[in-house]
Amino acid sequence: IFSQKLLMAEMFMNAARDDGEVQKVAVLGSGAFGTAMATVAARNGHSVYMYARDPAVVASVNEQHKNPRYVKEFTLPVNLVATQSIEEACQGAKLIMLAIPAQKLPGFLEENRDIIPSDVILCSTAKGLYLKDKCLLSSAMLASLDRIQPLAFLSGPSFAAEIMKGNPTLVVVASKYLYHAAAVQRWLSTADFRVYTSQDTVGVELGGSLKNPLAVGAGFIEGLGLGVNTMAAFVTRSSGELQMLCQAMGGEADTISGLSGIGDLMLTAFGDLSRLARG
Repeated sequence: IFSQKLLMAEMFMNAARDDGEVQKVAVLGSGAFGTAMATVAARNGHSVYMYARDPAVVASVNEQHKNPRYVKEFTLPVNLVATQSIEEACQGAKLIMLAIPAQKLPGFLEENRDIIPSDVILCSTAKGLYLKDKCLLSSAMLASLDRIQPLAFLSGPSFAAEIMKGNPTLVVVASKYLYHAAAVQRWLSTADFRVYTSQDTVGVELGGSLKNPLAVGAGFIEGLGLGVNTMAAFVTRSSGELQMLCQAMGGEADTISGLSGIGDLMLTAFGDLSRLARG
C-alpha cells in the first residue's frame, strides 16, 4: 500500500511538472502545521521556502532535513528550504501560506506588508477570531495590510503529525473568489491531501474558530465520565448552534456541516493528538 501511495504521489508531481504548475510556495511559520504545509507543497513538486526565526531550525532543515522543534521524527523533502529572511521566502512566490497564530497574525502582516507582494494569494491556516478588535481574522488581516489582497483560509480536521505520516487528510480552502481557492487547491492537493474549495469565508473561519470552546465542553463530558450518549448529544447540538451563529453572521449553514465545523469539532473533541486531549 505504501509503495502504491508513493507511486501516486510521483504521478501527481509529474503531472504538475508537465502542466507547468511547479511554483514557488512560501510558508511563513515553522511550527508543526507550517512544517506540515511546507511538506505537502514540497511533496507536490513545488519549490518551497519556509520562514523560520530560529537559526538553529534553519540550519537543521537545510542540512539534516529535519525540524528540530516540531514533528522532528519526520524527514523533510529536499526541495523544502528554510530561511530567516521573509523577503527571500516571498520573492517570486505564487502562494504564501501563513502558519502564524491568529492573535499574532495581524501584527505580523502590518510589520511586513511592504515585503509581502500585494498580488499573491495569502492562505491563512490560523483558526481563531481576532480578540483585540472582536472581529473575524480576515477583517483584521485586511486592516493590517491596508490594501486589497487575495486571501484564502484553510481549515478542516488536519493534525500536523498525521499529514506528515501521509494519512489521507481532507481540508477546505475558502476565498471570496473561487479561482483563488481553486489555485490553492491545484497547488496543494496530493494523493493523500485532498483540498476542497468554498467561497464561504465566513463559514470556514467560524467553523475553525468556534469549535474550540465547544470542544472544551466535550472535554468536561469525557472527564466526568458521562458516557457516549451525552457526548453524541453535545456534539450534535453544538453543530446546530454553530450553524445558527454562522447564518447570523452572513455565512452558510452547510459549511458548518462540512470539514470546517463538524469535521474540526469531531477532531478536536475526540482526537488523541488534540491539545485539549493532551491537556
